Amino acid sequence: EDHKIGTSGLRRHSCPITKGQTKLAFTKSFLVPEKFKKETRDKCVQFVCQDIRPYDTISGKGFTQLAQHLVDTAARIGKFDVCEILPHPATVSRNVEMRAQSLRKHVVEEITATISKFGCAVTSFLSATIHYVNEQSELHSRVLFAAPFDPSTSKTGENIRRHLLQNLRVFGIDATDMGKKIIFVTDRGANMISALREYTRLNCTAHILNVTLSSAFGTAIIEKSPEIASLLTDVKKLVTYFKHSGQQGKLKKSLKQSIETRWNSNFDMLNSVLEQYEDIASVLTESNNYDKIGRISISTLKLLVSFLKPFKEATDDLETDNTAPSASLVLPWSVRLIEHCTSATKDPLLSEIATVCVTRLKELLSEDSTSSHSVHMLYKIATFLTPNLRGLRMLDERGRQNVIQGVKEMIEDLKFDHAHDEDVEPTPAKRPTVLHKFSDWEEEEESCGSKSLDVQIQEYRTMKLELSSQQNILQWWNSNSSQFPALSNLARENTAPSERAFSLCGRILEERRSVLKPSSVSDILFLHGNLK
Repeated sequence: EDHKIGTSGLRRHSCPITKGQTKLAFTKSFLVPEKFKKETRDKCVQFVCQDIRPYDTISGKGFTQLAQHLVDTAARIGKFDVCEILPHPATVSRNVEMRAQSLRKHVVEEITATISKFGCAVTSFLSATIHYVNEQSELHSRVLFAAPFDPSTSKTGENIRRHLLQNLRVFGIDATDMGKKIIFVTDRGANMISALREYTRLNCTAHILNVTLSSAFGTAIIEKSPEIASLLTDVKKLVTYFKHSGQQGKLKKSLKQSIETRWNSNFDMLNSVLEQYEDIASVLTESNNYDKIGRISISTLKLLVSFLKPFKEATDDLETDNTAPSASLVLPWSVRLIEHCTSATKDPLLSEIATVCVTRLKELLSEDSTSSHSVHMLYKIATFLTPNLRGLRMLDERGRQNVIQGVKEMIEDLKFDHAHDEDVEPTPAKRPTVLHKFSDWEEEEESCGSKSLDVQIQEYRTMKLELSSQQNILQWWNSNSSQFPALSNLARENTAPSERAFSLCGRILEERRSVLKPSSVSDILFLHGNLK
């Protein structure tokens, strides 16, 4: 309380402030009276209804920043007509382009220097996102562009490659010259594979998991599991009923409908019903519609949610952006999901679905390096370079040795060993001594070549690890770079994320904004992904 700290009198006292005089500031925030809160709620309701905007627009970062700016401006200059300060839509459109151009210049300066020194990973489709590690061993992710194809142009491999490389050059990225330093991550479309055949290209594992589930829940398979098929149909009808009948507002959280093109859509739908099963039953009982949920088996619902949950968790982990490299998780998640699905094949209800998943996931771990969907060696190396997983216990001994050999070959190919680094100044020649006459008998100095690398790998594999599960992997390698110079440099390469950006493009190109020029779409997506 104010009277306990002697400030109540100061707070009540008011006097004019002369020029140059410092005003006392109190950290206690001003409490908005309930009357004004209610008026604001009413205005928010009017806003979303009058302009047909989603409810969550109110909590959007951009909207709240705009609202705060208007409040701060009023505090500085007093009450004003908001129309006098809000720009015309055409002005906003011009400034989006201007700001995107300005920010692109900054991004070009930042990423070109980084790529030339450390390399990067690029995810691409109708958009491209670049992922790279800077000098401070921080992982960064930036949306570069979203440039739709000309409708009259076929999406052949040649056209995709021309389209992609042309847009990358805008950012100073010449894949022709930097090809060895760039890793592309895409889906497994034949045209994408053809377009990037000359470059290092990785499959997006999150995309593969989605395709795996799509196959497992396809019509041909699901017909063999009538109880699962019936459950999915009944839950879809239940969600549709709640959304169309106005009953949705009686639940604490919105039910989610399954959408074929959305990843983990079945899990999201089933889990949204399971979490509110009792509340849904109560609402339906009140309206004499209990049969809509009564026909849904709670035990089967729990079983299917439990089966799909690891796929959801894997996808979320593999879609990690700036927190840590996700490439290291591809191998462990692939093995873990195979174990999970193999166990599920023993359940009569899940047998057909789980068997398809096991088959597809085992293709992912195929030893055939030419396979279009096997786990690339780079992903396995990324797992080895994750300190907590460096033992590669998910592989057999032969598999572990193959990865170790892959590490050695990659370091040699990329010339990451400091002894061969072009930036290292040559050591001045030592002045000959009398002992040089007996040089054939001298002890050879340990070089920084293959033997030095073997020592680094052995010490890394056997060292006492001091790394918590929450510690940043890249920072760990940066701290231990002097002990493991070759391995720490190699760790920078493993930044490959999942390939995605579809939903955001869809939101920008929704029906009400379908007249946007392709360049405007690219500018908006670029600013969305790069503004802090």
